[in-house]
Parts: sequence; structure tokens; C-alpha cells
Amino acid sequence: MKKLRKAYIIARVGLSNAINYRASLITGFIAYTLYIYIFMGLWRAIYQESSVHGYTYVQIVWYLTLTELVGFFAGGIGVYRIMNDDVKNGAIAYLIGRPIHYIAYQLSNAAGQAIFNFITYGALAALLGFVFVGPLPGFSPAHAPAMFISVLLGFLLQFFLMTLIGLSAFFIEDNFAMYLIFSKLTFMLGTFLPVEFLPPWLAQIAKALPFSYISWAPAKLFVDFSYALFAELVPIQLMWTVLVAALSLLCYRAGARRLQINGG
Repeated sequence: MKKLRKAYIIARVGLSNAINYRASLITGFIAYTLYIYIFMGLWRAIYQESSVHGYTYVQIVWYLTLTELVGFFAGGIGVYRIMNDDVKNGAIAYLIGRPIHYIAYQLSNAAGQAIFNFITYGALAALLGFVFVGPLPGFSPAHAPAMFISVLLGFLLQFFLMTLIGLSAFFIEDNFAMYLIFSKLTFMLGTFLPVEFLPPWLAQIAKALPFSYISWAPAKLFVDFSYALFAELVPIQLMWTVLVAALSLLCYRAGARRLQINGG
């Protein structure tokens, strides 16, 4: 209970910080709106038929609003930068002595900020979707809890992947290239392009990797929900989240041990 209380306090501080940075929120709103508008224009030019690979134009616009929502509220680059900087400037030598695990601390802080971002960007996503293409056909509020589970797993999966990349600074002098590769893979394998739009051989590879389960899986459930699809995608999201979380903990322990061996 003490650990949960500490996590709650840290999350509350993260939420308070997110609320106070209003200028960052406004610029984020502008960037989010521009992304959706530009991508919507691109897809309008592509859509000459009623549907492509099972997605109608209305579905693809709503798909984009959700994939960008996951990217904006999760704030993966922030997690990477914090951990990367903590390792490189030596601050982690002091942080590992805190009465809460370093990764748990960062997760609690990120969760607090993500709650605020999810509410604000979620409202903006809904507004833009209705303004640009109208309501999403077939959407039911009864499916919202199941969709939220997928979105939550997408957030956790991105967090732990960013943690793994950030903590790789223990062993790799310059890991920014790893982040760039990760960001491009997540963008092309689910954020901008649904996995179904890829060539069949590449789609199979994408479904075997964790990157598409950050945004493609929750967005797919959002625009074309079924409990069969939920039972197919969410266990894979959970598996990848647990696996990457375990790898992040192993990387942290190995890095902290190396830090202690080298005298801090």
C-alpha cells in the first residue's frame, strides 16, 4: 500500500505539471490538428473507391484521430529523453537510491501526464472527427471499456519500449539512432498506415513485431470493434507489454550493477 501511495502521489504531481504547462498544450493541439488535416487530405486523394482493405474513408479518418491520440497522450519521446539524460549525465546514480523503483517512478509520472493528455487530446480527437467526417458508423459506447483496455496496453507498451531504448544508454554511447528507427517503425506500421494496407508478407512481419500493437491494435478496435477481434489483439498486446517490461527491468538491473561496479 505504501508503494501504491507513492505512485499515486508521483502521478498526481505529473498530472499537475501537465495542467500547468498550458503553452505546451496549445502547441500540441495545433500540431495534432495539422497532422489530422494533412493526413486526411492525403487519404482523400487515395480513396477513389468506397473502401480500401475494408476501411471506408470515414473509418480511416477516425483511425488517424486515434493513432495520433495514442502518440500525443503517451509522450514517448519525453520518457526516452528523461531516462537517456539521467544515464548520460549521471543523475541516475542519485535517483536509484530513492524509496521507489526508478522505472516505477517514471511510469507513475508519465501516467499522471498521460491522464491529462488523454482527456484533452481525446476531446480534440472527437471534435475533429465529427467536424471532418461526422460520426463513426457502428460505434457503441458499450464497447468503450474494451477499447480503453487496448489503449492502456498501447500506452504501457510504448512506455516500456521507450524505457528500454532510454536505458540502453548504459551500454551504447549514442542511442538516438535507435529512437529514430523505433519512431519510423511505429509511424509506418500502424500510426499512419493500417497494417492491412501493407503487402501481405510485410503485414505478417508487422503483426509479429510489437510496434503495430501500440496504435494499430486500439485504432482497429475503435473503427471496427468486435469481441472476436478484441480476443485476438489484446492478448498479443499484453504479451508484448509484459515481455518488454521484463526486458526493461533486466536492462535497468544490469545498468545499475555496472554503475555500482564502476564506482557510481
